[in-house]
Amino acid sequence: MPTFTYRARQENGTLTRGTLRAADEDRATSLLRSHGLTPISVEVTENMSWLYRNVGLGGVGKKELIMFFREAASMIQAGVPIIETLKALQKQSKKEKLTKIMGELVYDIEAGESFSHALSKHPTVFTQFILGIVRIGEASGKLGSSLDAIANQTEEEYTFQRKVRAALIYPAFVLILVIVLVLVMFTYVLPQLVALFADANVQLPLTTRILIGVTDFLTSYYGILIALVVALGLLFRSWIRTAEGRYTFSTITLSIPIFKELIQKVYLARMTSVLATLFASDVPVIEALTLARESIGNRVYQRILDETIQAIKDGASISYVWGNEPYIPAMLTTMVSVGERSGEISKSFTLANKFFARDVKDILETITILLEPLLIIILGIGVGIIVGSVLLPIYDLVLVIA
Repeated sequence: MPTFTYRARQENGTLTRGTLRAADEDRATSLLRSHGLTPISVEVTENMSWLYRNVGLGGVGKKELIMFFREAASMIQAGVPIIETLKALQKQSKKEKLTKIMGELVYDIEAGESFSHALSKHPTVFTQFILGIVRIGEASGKLGSSLDAIANQTEEEYTFQRKVRAALIYPAFVLILVIVLVLVMFTYVLPQLVALFADANVQLPLTTRILIGVTDFLTSYYGILIALVVALGLLFRSWIRTAEGRYTFSTITLSIPIFKELIQKVYLARMTSVLATLFASDVPVIEALTLARESIGNRVYQRILDETIQAIKDGASISYVWGNEPYIPAMLTTMVSVGERSGEISKSFTLANKFFARDVKDILETITILLEPLLIIILGIGVGIIVGSVLLPIYDLVLVIA
């Protein structure tokens, strides 16, 4: 039995919508009328698998969100009502998912809901950070400015993420290539040479015997190894879903040798960027910290923000709490303290964000410059060991035959 999505008007004139199951469209219309509803539209919902709904149609990307909020802000600041703004953006949208969402937003607002409440029905697209700023914009009558702030923050985050990913693409590619080559060598090349060496009465070098041992182990127990990897993956997945596991993993990521400074500053850059936008939008301190907490993916920094929120409720300041946190640099604590005393805390977070973003860029450039020759050296040594372990016994074998 198909499922239908309907829009209808109640007896008091209020718009409503929902879904129902019926044999056909006529039966669905009859069911609505029997419940005192006047149908406006009744459309069959295509049956799609969970995989297609979530992957095939896809979500709304950051680029689409940036354009949506940027254009909506411009139109609202020009005096265009929110409903007309959404309808205009819906007509020009080329993304099916976003077009559908804007249609639902228009419907909800026409039914008497606020813009923020309509957005909250799409939590996978509009985060708590976005909803918080929109609510403040509605309450203050500065919705256009709030939407512009969201667009700026989303664009800044999108640009920052692209820079980080671009800097790590080459090292990741080389590392994957090395792993693939090693697997091919141990799986296909070396087993054939092992059979050749086994038939020859030649004393094999230590490196060759080690390679043969590794090859024999991989070819004999590959099934057990695959099962072990899968089991460890499932155990890790179960562990990471626990509160203790997530916090421990977050702590480990902030303590990885060589990369810990980069990882910490990536999170600090994101946190200061979000807080700068929230405070600039006149979001209250506790609500701003709560929304920032939802935007930070690391449990350590979430714990810090939780403790900060509780301390502020008890009458303390942000800088007082952060002064005792090892994961908060003294420079940031000092800047926040100055901002609190001067009443320009948003400016302090903006300056801190520029510092951390620039620092992340410099660290990424340094790591990229150092990793390139380091990976080439490691690759060269690995290839040299394998080639030497293979060619030396072959050379000895040729001498014996001669």
